[in-house]
Amino acid sequence: MHRTLLRTPRVFTGEWSATFRRLRVGLLVLGAAMSTPVLAQAQAQSQADPSQPAERLSREQVVALTQRYCGGCHQVPSPSLLPRHSWPRVIDSMVELAKNRTGQDVIPAEAVPHIKALYYGSSPEQLASLPYIDDPHPAMSWTSERVGDGVGIPQILNIQQVEMDNDARFNFLVSDGERGELRLLQTDGGEKPQWRESTIAEIELPITARVVDFNGDGRQDILVADLGEFAPSGVLAGKIFLLQQTPGGGYEKQLLIHQLGRVTDVQALDLDDDGDLDIAVSVFGGAGIGEVFWLENQGGGDYQKRPLLGLSGALNITPADLNGDGKMDLVTLLAQEYETMVAFVNQGEGEFERVDLVSAGHPLFGATSMTVEDLNRDGKPDIIFTNGDAFDTQTDPKPYHGVQWLENKGNMQFAAHDIGRFYGAANAAVADMDGDGDPDIVVSSWTNYWDDEKRQSLIWYENTGDLTFQPRPISDDYRGVVPLELVDITGNGRLDIITGAFRMDILKDFLRVEDGIPSMDTDKMKADQRAPSDRLLLIRNRAIEN
Repeated sequence: MHRTLLRTPRVFTGEWSATFRRLRVGLLVLGAAMSTPVLAQAQAQSQADPSQPAERLSREQVVALTQRYCGGCHQVPSPSLLPRHSWPRVIDSMVELAKNRTGQDVIPAEAVPHIKALYYGSSPEQLASLPYIDDPHPAMSWTSERVGDGVGIPQILNIQQVEMDNDARFNFLVSDGERGELRLLQTDGGEKPQWRESTIAEIELPITARVVDFNGDGRQDILVADLGEFAPSGVLAGKIFLLQQTPGGGYEKQLLIHQLGRVTDVQALDLDDDGDLDIAVSVFGGAGIGEVFWLENQGGGDYQKRPLLGLSGALNITPADLNGDGKMDLVTLLAQEYETMVAFVNQGEGEFERVDLVSAGHPLFGATSMTVEDLNRDGKPDIIFTNGDAFDTQTDPKPYHGVQWLENKGNMQFAAHDIGRFYGAANAAVADMDGDGDPDIVVSSWTNYWDDEKRQSLIWYENTGDLTFQPRPISDDYRGVVPLELVDITGNGRLDIITGAFRMDILKDFLRVEDGIPSMDTDKMKADQRAPSDRLLLIRNRAIEN
């Protein structure tokens, strides 16, 4: 019997909100955020504008409107989360989005001016600026160099170190969205590494690839998730491919499933204890379309779809034994309006119980990635996650972007801890970067104030003991990187960084919206003639000799 068991979510919004309050960008209670005099002033200032309130309402009445209509779709955001000038446009966008999804006016026209006045009157003129991360480690230095050729609009979606059936010391799968290919990057390392790169398969947007002997023939196959479409839309362009390795070492591409929303992750593992490999899938989708499910392997190439979650915004599907019972659970981080970490606890024989681990408490959090690591070395898997998405309604980097972790206390209890604030945090990787025996955290950024030469695209958090973290700079050379692999390429006993450029600052120039549906202008992108820039990068980790 296969079903998903649901229970009351266990969401630690109290502790999470406390973290944000300490950062002075915390959630505000709307009723307290808007005093009656300020509301009256905001309404009075807008009387000449026919789109603004024609009548004055009390603070309580406007708050009730906001909670009713905004809270009907997501948790009501604090006015402090965006600068004042942004709120009217953002509210208009939300009104249009709600109408496009439902086909009717979800928020009445007469309520919109009052909601705008509330947010405009109680939001800050500008958001606070994060301090520079400019205190380098006294015994470490970083140098950057290009790997391979450059391209006009770098779109490296993912890089993964893998074990392959070849003689190379280091193998990396490179998901290249600009070329529409899954590629193999190889080197034998050393002080002057020589790099080789080749195409494995043409796949439009190969966002995730997993190496696994899927059919049990002793050869390594590759399971690939094809995002299908960059922009978060409801287009059913997502696909899952199996690249089955042939006896000659090549790959035969097989389409396993198509007409999905935008697929973000796949995992091959036995989920129903019958001895064969099933497939877990996360579908971000967009415009209300998205899901998490698994495909039960029924043999002979047949699969039965088993739903786990019917919400959009799933960034990943990560296996981990969260409760230590020996059965593999699944974890996904939801973005979009949900901004919630969800676990699917394995009950055995294909049954899963949903448990919500933590919620950001507002829809502007901008979740971007998560990874499972035992950060405090107590034998239980913890969860490190980042937030740095700013490509929806308001594209400025946010001072509440950054890195945080969930400490696994056992028995499915988790405590939320902050690590640090970092504009546009896109990805995090955990390893001992300074050789002192404890885990540090490397973080990449894909949106930032790039015209400010002091802003970093790569940083690391030094674990200074007792899980306190000191932010350290790595590189300000690149405008947007996402993937991270930490490997000692040069052989000096220190972990280097393999990463790839993802130029969202360029890509957003090709974003178009028609009838409220975002998409990328691929014809305009293909016609673009800008000079090539770095695509793949090696960041060397060196000791400073005293």
